Amino acid sequence: MLRVLYFGTYDREVGRNAIMIGGLRRAGAEVDECHARVWQGTEDKLRVARDWRSDAEAALRLVRAWTSLALQHRSAAPYDVMVVGSTGHLDVPLARRLARSRGRPLVFDPLVSVAETVRDRSLLPHDSRRLTWIRSAERRVFRAADLVVADTAQHADFFAESIGVSRERLVVVPAGAPAAFRSAATPYEPAPRRPLVVGYYGQYIPLHGLETVLAAAARLRDRQAIRFELVGRGQMLQQVQAEARRLGLTNVSFVETWLPPERLAREHLARADLTLGAFGRQPKAMRVVPFKVYAGLASGRAVVTARTPALDELLASGREVWTVPPADDAALAGAVARLADDAALRSSLAAAGQAAYDQRFSPQVLGRRFAEALETLVREGRVPSRSLGLGEGTS
Repeated sequence: MLRVLYFGTYDREVGRNAIMIGGLRRAGAEVDECHARVWQGTEDKLRVARDWRSDAEAALRLVRAWTSLALQHRSAAPYDVMVVGSTGHLDVPLARRLARSRGRPLVFDPLVSVAETVRDRSLLPHDSRRLTWIRSAERRVFRAADLVVADTAQHADFFAESIGVSRERLVVVPAGAPAAFRSAATPYEPAPRRPLVVGYYGQYIPLHGLETVLAAAARLRDRQAIRFELVGRGQMLQQVQAEARRLGLTNVSFVETWLPPERLAREHLARADLTLGAFGRQPKAMRVVPFKVYAGLASGRAVVTARTPALDELLASGREVWTVPPADDAALAGAVARLADDAALRSSLAAAGQAAYDQRFSPQVLGRRFAEALETLVREGRVPSRSLGLGEGTS
């Protein structure tokens, strides 16, 4: 039996970690956790990344957490491989040292590049010294792991070309969505006597392209039987709400809340006819398939999203998802209008998308894929015989 130790201050609430840990267990692996909570969410981490001095308390929390983790590791049961979970970037140096002390390989599942996220959200100037420092530190962190997990082949290429991870140390495991979206799913039944609901949920980040969604809604303002429901909180919420008011969009409503997957599925996705993915055209948008796409598939609802190289890598456009060019509000409005008028097409997309989730993106399937990669790493024994510092490189 494969024995895995998840290590660090990774977010247990982040879907990726819950999916991978649950998936590994479903695949028959034994998973223990050596965990300490530090962060209150993504925004908390990004604030510190932007200016560490602005949150001395967070720095103190992190030092205390690392002390706790080292003590937990001392009494941890034997394991075959250590995994630092998604967004646990700062934990990798300590994890490497502790894994090496037991002669075990280290795997890092970053989900994102911190430098790219900071740049994508315009949190620091592109030419700032701090961003340059973050890039440099991140390269050392990524190269310290024996195996780095990416969610798409496009993202793996980025890790190789921009961060310097050697390709033989990269493996792709798609992001997926928690099983709660699937278990809470209700069969899609078109209801001609009520408005068609187009649902978005998320953190209002630039990559999602909410300006394109609002512009599409403006084009459809005369079709009062089509309603847009935007659920969530995040970086650009107030800006998006202001733009909706400026455009006079009576066909757009906001639900300012953040819900766990099962409640989100039951209270919002269950009454949606279409769910929206992301429509930005940033370089990062070309490399990822957003979490909300997989959640829509799992929930058995037709998904409309931008067509990107990453999307084409994993899903069949026009059969499993409906796609439009990035940042094209006219195309998005046209797609929504077409799907509003074609209940059979909506139902077909919903069924095919849910089947794709079951066959390729469920936690059980992804856990099996991840377990196979970890077993290969353990079997091949690619751990160096001596402990290397982060500055010495590993590729």
